[in-house]
Amino acid sequence: MSNTNDGGCLPVLVFILYAIVIIGSGVLSWNWTEPESFLGAIGFMIVWGILSYIGHFILLGIIAVVSEK
Repeated sequence: MSNTNDGGCLPVLVFILYAIVIIGSGVLSWNWTEPESFLGAIGFMIVWGILSYIGHFILLGIIAVVSEK
């Protein structure tokens, strides 16, 4: 029985980068929309979702390139 750890620190790094993308896209969308009303808050959440989706798409592409052996 072989119990190797081929993952290394990549899963931890991915988790940290995932959180950074979520928080960073939230800050960017807040600064961009500056919601002051209910409709502004709805717009903020929509922009946050779009920016988060784009950020995760880019992050997954980078992870796929880095994790290839």
